[in-house]
Amino acid sequence: MKHRVLALSQPRTWKSSLSVLPVCMIAGGFSRVEGAVLLEFAAGVIAAFSIFFAILSFYRERKHKELIRQLEQTQSRFIAAAEASLDGLSILETVRSASGQITDFRIEYLNEMMEKLIGRSRTELIGKNLRESNIDAKLLERFERYCEVIETGVPLDQEYPAPEGNLLQVTWIRYKVVKLGDRLAVTCSDISIAKATQAQYEQLVEFTESVFQNAPFSIVATDVQGTITAMNVAAEKLTGYSRDELVHKASLTTLHDERELAAAARNSAATDDTMDLNGFEVLSAGALAGEMEEKEWTLVKRDGSRTPITLAMRAVTSDTGDVSGFVGIAVDIAERRQMLQYVTHLATHDQLTGLVGRALLRDKTVEAVERARRYGTKVAAFVIDIDQFKRINDSLGHTSGDQILVETASRLRRSVRGTDIVARVGGDEFVVVMPDITTVADVEHCAMNLISRMSPEIRVDEHLLNVTMSIGVCIYPDFAADAKHLLKRADSAMYAAKENGRNQYQIFSEDMLKETADRLSLEHALRHALTNDELSLNYQPQISLSTGLITGVEALLRWRHPKLGNVSPGQFIPLAEETGLILSIGEWVFMTACREGKALQDELGTDLTISVNLSPRQFQQRDLVQMIEHALAVSGLPARCLEIEITENILMVNSSNNLEKLQRIRELGARISIDDFGTGFCSFSYLLQYQVDRLKIDQSFVKQAEIDPNAAAVVRTIIAMSHGLAIRVVAEGVETEEQLRFLIRRKCDEAQGNYLGFPVPAKELAAAVHMHGSIDVMQNI
Repeated sequence: MKHRVLALSQPRTWKSSLSVLPVCMIAGGFSRVEGAVLLEFAAGVIAAFSIFFAILSFYRERKHKELIRQLEQTQSRFIAAAEASLDGLSILETVRSASGQITDFRIEYLNEMMEKLIGRSRTELIGKNLRESNIDAKLLERFERYCEVIETGVPLDQEYPAPEGNLLQVTWIRYKVVKLGDRLAVTCSDISIAKATQAQYEQLVEFTESVFQNAPFSIVATDVQGTITAMNVAAEKLTGYSRDELVHKASLTTLHDERELAAAARNSAATDDTMDLNGFEVLSAGALAGEMEEKEWTLVKRDGSRTPITLAMRAVTSDTGDVSGFVGIAVDIAERRQMLQYVTHLATHDQLTGLVGRALLRDKTVEAVERARRYGTKVAAFVIDIDQFKRINDSLGHTSGDQILVETASRLRRSVRGTDIVARVGGDEFVVVMPDITTVADVEHCAMNLISRMSPEIRVDEHLLNVTMSIGVCIYPDFAADAKHLLKRADSAMYAAKENGRNQYQIFSEDMLKETADRLSLEHALRHALTNDELSLNYQPQISLSTGLITGVEALLRWRHPKLGNVSPGQFIPLAEETGLILSIGEWVFMTACREGKALQDELGTDLTISVNLSPRQFQQRDLVQMIEHALAVSGLPARCLEIEITENILMVNSSNNLEKLQRIRELGARISIDDFGTGFCSFSYLLQYQVDRLKIDQSFVKQAEIDPNAAAVVRTIIAMSHGLAIRVVAEGVETEEQLRFLIRRKCDEAQGNYLGFPVPAKELAAAVHMHGSIDVMQNI
């Protein structure tokens, strides 16, 4: 029996085929057995397909879940990485109109760093459109660029100033925008440090270029072949070429003598068979060997002229150590010689006057003495000091003092021979060394000539000044065996001339050796006077001329040496000023005067004024006000009872600083008094400016008032003008009844002097007041 094959003309699903199967079998002439078998087979096939499709569906669902899990894991990793990033990150979704045009960008994500960079909370921004977020003032400009990135796919990379209000103090941000499908990823990096570093680098480059161009010597840079790559202004001046003519156009050998370079190359070959150098290799050979030795060459200038120079070449190496070029420094030998002479002159001469300085004076004096020793002649050294120069300098100022020094130097030059040495060795100290002197009479004649040359008045601004000098002279070999002692002993003779009245000369003698030794011994003793408790204070009473009662005391320093006895203040105070010991001694005086003054007030039961002298050197010390304040605080003396005595010359120097310092002293409560008034150049306008409390008329006027009408007129004028300015007047040095009566008639406020009371220790003064009830000298007047 033939079986017919089931053929379906149209494809069907397995369910539709199953439904038509019995009909097909009947229609096809199959037997029931055959049909049953076929039906059973079809059912098995259908079951197999059902199992297959069930398994397929299971695996599809499992794969889908795995993909979702991986996506979630990737998203978590992305967010974790984004939150940990040091750069800001945001994701922007494109917002389009119905026509497909981009109208905005919606903020899908911001990381923490982006939140800090823009200074806004992400909870506030996520989900909002970019236009309504108001993140940045330049948003519209950047919106257009964002649209270009979406449409072209080309990333955007730009730098902008950071938005104001960011939480990281960032100043510059780098934006990078990348397309992600229909979204944008925007990253922001802090480039503030890079920008600052770049600015510093640009400043360094600018500074280096400035140094290069403004260097006082010629600098030329070349590449490894010798082609000039840079040159500074000095090189242009030296060579006569402009940079445009040489840079990248000519070799360094253009500036050198070809024959000289060829000769140098031949010499190199002669000393080393392996060397065969061209012109530039000759110039750079030392630099390649690591040397920077100056060598002399002949420079050929643009105009064809030639000049000797020194050239130092140095190799420039790259990071790998390879030579990338050379730098040459050239100096005109003629200019160098002039510069050397100039520097030498500065080092050996006084800049103000142009005279020989101390070091060169010493050398020239040694030469003069050696020559005198060989030829049996004499050398005279004159040490010259301007009398009262410090007072003039303090009164009229340093500019006026400099004018006097310059004029003095000029007069000294005109007074000596061309072979003589004229030097300035200190502030107002000059030295003249005269070789080839034959007799002492020649020396005396020269000294008198120097003094007479200084006699004409010197005009300083609107002032005409009579300037005198004291001269000390020493003669080799009469009183000095060498140059050192010649100058030293001339200096000692100068001090002797000053002590003898100034405006004269003094020739060194054997007697002065002892005086010099005594002065050194006195200085040594003074240095130990404080620690050895040899200093003390005496107090001289100041008397009211209207009541005759004591109103105050002036503290006067005394020194009693165990061997020398009582040393005169006129002897040791100038020495203390010269040596600087006045600062430590002055502080001790303030502390002691305030302490003993307070004790004296307590003993007498009255507020006496304690006057303390302040020297110019002390007035310049920086901590003066603090020192006075400390003395008042420690002693308990009321500040209103302390009076600071200064000389009028102090007011004339550096007036702005002095005014400030005096104001600070007055703010403490202390009073200001001008000592020795009338001996300087101070005007009454200064008294108003400095708010002076008292004037002390110098004793020289008081002593002469009864016998000299001019002195009497000065005293009357000072008293009258002071009273007109509400300033009290104290007369110093009253020693006779006639002087006292004169002052009373002129209505002087107070007086002090030996006639009214000698300076005594505080305890003796207190005892005298207790014994007599008061110091009343007026009862017999």
